[in-house]
Amino acid sequence: MSIIGLSSINYFIDKKVNVRMPFSYVNCVKNCGGIPVVIPVIDDDNFIEKILTKIDGLIIPGGDDINPNYFNELLSPYTKGVDDLLDRFQIKLIQKALKKDLPVLGICRGHQVLNVALAGTLYQDISEYKVNINIIHDQLHMGYNENEKVHEVTFKKGSILEQLYGERLMTNSFHHQVVKNLGLGLESIGKTKDGVIEAIVSKDHRFVLSVQWHPERSIDYYPLFKLFVDTCKAREW
Repeated sequence: MSIIGLSSINYFIDKKVNVRMPFSYVNCVKNCGGIPVVIPVIDDDNFIEKILTKIDGLIIPGGDDINPNYFNELLSPYTKGVDDLLDRFQIKLIQKALKKDLPVLGICRGHQVLNVALAGTLYQDISEYKVNINIIHDQLHMGYNENEKVHEVTFKKGSILEQLYGERLMTNSFHHQVVKNLGLGLESIGKTKDGVIEAIVSKDHRFVLSVQWHPERSIDYYPLFKLFVDTCKAREW
């Protein structure tokens, strides 16, 4: 069985740092035949290298905003919940995983941090991308519950997601930052009608894929997670 590393985020309880990982990710990996292992945020190169020798694939999940210093911008009033330790750790984790050609799956924040790790940039708020936005991108702030699907993503013909889901997929949406300039070697394979990049792949690696929505919160998670776990299984030794 594939061992899938889930990069945790820091969460404070009574001013003490805790490891946080929504169980939805754990269940998705388990239900698709993988062994989920939560990775604590330890910004140490030796630790990261050792962890990457123990796992068959890496998932970077959702979370708060990335410090714009990592894409050479000043912090704007829109950016919230910045955690420099987490940013440094996940960027290193992704970069070292890619050097080993480990399969990587990014989700929401993971979609954005993958782009930044490969020298891409972000809009710190979607209002910087477009002023009049008719498509819902942050559904909880618009009064929708997390189980609803609020917009349609169109996939590039022949892409891995078009093969999984067809030309279009209705998805949920829980973000206010979006990909601006794509990172090195990355290609957009999914967009909403307003042009927001909702899915990217690496052209330089065997399996590197990220999506802006949260498939782990949807009944549509299975094809994506199953493909990822099976791809990781294929490289087991």
